Amino acid sequence: MIVIGVDVGLKTTGFVVCKIAKDRVTLIKQGEIITSAKDNLPKRLNLIFKKLAKTIKKYQPQIIVLEKLYSHYRHPTTLGVLAQVRGVIVLLSSFYKLALYEYLPTEVKKAIVGRGNASTGQVKRMIENVFLKKKIKSNHVADAFSLVVAFSHHYDQKN
Repeated sequence: MIVIGVDVGLKTTGFVVCKIAKDRVTLIKQGEIITSAKDNLPKRLNLIFKKLAKTIKKYQPQIIVLEKLYSHYRHPTTLGVLAQVRGVIVLLSSFYKLALYEYLPTEVKKAIVGRGNASTGQVKRMIENVFLKKKIKSNHVADAFSLVVAFSHHYDQKN
């Protein structure tokens, strides 16, 4: 099965397209969508929508995996912006009839590192050294890949 994992962000949205076969996750495509702070919100959301739509059309995934929203109470504005970006991605899942799976950040980190309070750097290093055996583009891509791994663990348990 083909799965797309998306690390939601307004400035940078990281994504991966992976193939899951039995207990193996294979990276097919990694990328980032970088928007300009000079552009207004609708234009930035549109760019994210178009680039992810193009990726979905090309690779034909059956599933999209996102992180459940989490924000510190001191940063409510960040939560609002992330919710809008996330809404674009949820809309894409409906538009392209993709099954949508969501995981808490702690669940994802636990699937990769073994503990839910791991740092982003630890997650990236674990993915590069254990799962892929190669460098990846950024922490955003690492987070997107970790979502797919978390999905593969849960999916494997269900089947």
